[in-house]
Amino acid sequence: MTPGRVTLTRNLLVYRHQPALLAVTLAAPLGMMVLFGFVFGGSLSGGEGEAYRAFMVPGMFVLVAAMGVIATASTANADLRAGITDRFRSLPISSVAVPHGLALAETIAGTVSLALMGGVGLLAGWRIEGGATDAALALLILIAARWALSWLGIAIGVTVRNEQMLQQIAPLIFGLVMLSNVFVPTQTMPVILRQIAEWNPVSSFVEAVRQLFGNAVPLPADAALPLQHPVATSLVWLGVLTLLSVPIVVRSYRS
Repeated sequence: MTPGRVTLTRNLLVYRHQPALLAVTLAAPLGMMVLFGFVFGGSLSGGEGEAYRAFMVPGMFVLVAAMGVIATASTANADLRAGITDRFRSLPISSVAVPHGLALAETIAGTVSLALMGGVGLLAGWRIEGGATDAALALLILIAARWALSWLGIAIGVTVRNEQMLQQIAPLIFGLVMLSNVFVPTQTMPVILRQIAEWNPVSSFVEAVRQLFGNAVPLPADAALPLQHPVATSLVWLGVLTLLSVPIVVRSYRS
């Protein structure tokens, strides 16, 4: 068995030995969907709850993938502080194998959450209005985003070694994720916040998934370039996130 498969199995076995962790991991996204779709959805949409849920569900897919950054950073940081990372470093294995196994395990867990959220979304009235090919591309973007963001989470977890500081970063990441088009169109925001939101990679992912699933709403004529070409922009962001994160992680596991 290759080192990458060993580390992947190790990270997946955590869920097997801690079923409560697995339950919370899967239940949290479903709870957020119910909360924002049925509790806050009426107010956010002005009473058009069903139409809003169809608009919101693709955004929730991306939101959960993005919030995985925090969980992945915490896992990588905990391994570092417990000395587990040092044990891996002492073994004759590639410096990519360990983080690759963790990123892949987080992607698999995220894909399972995505499937459950899709089921809840269908029960709530969300439908895939686009073609099969576009829907498949939307799924690939979501899975690739979870994978790239897992690497970003590992990079944060091994760079910010202080646990308390890492806990303070979590609200910042949550704020950056919320400053997007996940729940509301960006044209309702003040000018400065709108510009930030429209260039936020989360907004590109959300708009790409909405368009490919056939759930997009008309964009204003002055929408920023990333929202006018969300699929191409999402592919660029996936490459940028990977190219920035992987070297940081590999260098950390070598030192």
